[in-house]
Amino acid sequence: MLSETILKNLKIQGLCDDSRKVKPGDLFFAMPGEQSVDFARNALSQGAVAVVGECEAPQDLASKWILVPSVKEERASVAKIFYHDPFSKLSAHAVTGTNGKTTSAFLMESMLSSDGRKTALVGTICKKIGDKVIASNLTTPGILELYAFAADAVAAGCTDFVMEASSHSLHQGRVQGIRYRSALFSNLTEDHLDYHKTMENYFQAKKLLFTKYLAEDGVAVINVDDEYGERLFQEIATKKISVSRLGKSGAMIAPTAIQSSEDGLILTVPAIAETPIETALVGEFNADNVLLVMSWAKAIGISEASIRKALKTVKVPGRFEMTFNDGNRRVIVDYAHTPDALERVLRVARSLTKGKLSVVFGCGGDRDRNKRHIMGAIAENGADFAWVTSDNPRTEKPEAIIEDIVSGMHSDHFKVIVSREEAIREACHAMQSGDFLVVAGKGHENYQIIGKTKHHFDDHEIILREMH
Repeated sequence: MLSETILKNLKIQGLCDDSRKVKPGDLFFAMPGEQSVDFARNALSQGAVAVVGECEAPQDLASKWILVPSVKEERASVAKIFYHDPFSKLSAHAVTGTNGKTTSAFLMESMLSSDGRKTALVGTICKKIGDKVIASNLTTPGILELYAFAADAVAAGCTDFVMEASSHSLHQGRVQGIRYRSALFSNLTEDHLDYHKTMENYFQAKKLLFTKYLAEDGVAVINVDDEYGERLFQEIATKKISVSRLGKSGAMIAPTAIQSSEDGLILTVPAIAETPIETALVGEFNADNVLLVMSWAKAIGISEASIRKALKTVKVPGRFEMTFNDGNRRVIVDYAHTPDALERVLRVARSLTKGKLSVVFGCGGDRDRNKRHIMGAIAENGADFAWVTSDNPRTEKPEAIIEDIVSGMHSDHFKVIVSREEAIREACHAMQSGDFLVVAGKGHENYQIIGKTKHHFDDHEIILREMH
């Protein structure tokens, strides 16, 4: 096998596929593209010992060039050997879907830990090995980073590995070589169409988790209240469990009662426990997440006591997070940045508020434009007043993004303030007794991307400053 020959014949200190991050002694993988040779030259100048490429080597680089049929396939094979096949020593579990991945992953990690298993977590908010927390840049990291992290998890004594699997990572093969013991599907709503182009492509990318990466004896847990979830359940041939908060006929696990309040949820689910189960997580969308993960926990043998303990103690930063509450006015920070997520958050906030409901939100730049006017309409219909502002404008003009948003709004119940800080300040100062304010879009993020630069920006900090 070529991978074994490469590793046997070269003294390799590390693996890299980004020429900007090459260290002396690295083996560099030149991904196919117009600039692959330029990147290869740069990598070698930084001290790479050799280049793995799938195009013919330029004459001056021939002695350092390893020609392979597929760089992507070779990269996965080399990573598996170099890092001593870490995923064979871990029980890997993944959750995918448009909304709910982060909360579900936190719940999964908490239930496994409560059950006495040392667990590693990879997700949007952070990476964790046991109690050690590491900042995270991508929902699902690149394959080399993923394998290196898994090797660290094995070295630290982890038995289980939980991760959010994004549609990009599944489509790009960033989880290649992993065989998951379990896979969860939360829902599929409009997002990332700048990348996938159509909802069908988006669905097919998500489906790969269950058809390509799930182990033959693995289990799939699927929310069939979602139309794509229902379709996925019908189309896959593996051990599978259907979950329905709405009690769809034929669903294997469904609640007989759900009580919801500002203090959390109480779910009665006879298939999981004889007595009701409580959680501090709030809202119907969290009922979906809780039901999905409880069903998964039951399927993989986590004890009822561990399920209950995790649900009482888990906290998820930036997911319907009560940032300010003086008993009269309440301000929620939430990561909602898709039409479905914004609609769900506003619906729950509406059910809890005694006064007016307001929202501060924007849309990210260089991303799916089609959802902007939809989110404008949802904010207008779901709240009494909306402040339309900037999110992460990236390389787009904030005013152009806002123009797209307000094209879906037809009342005078909104105000445009381009500065996110100013919009939050004004929204906070406008609150009266009994009012609820939702600040949506950024959640746990403590930065704002303007152009290609990250600037420190934290919704929570501004809210706490303005409300005191």
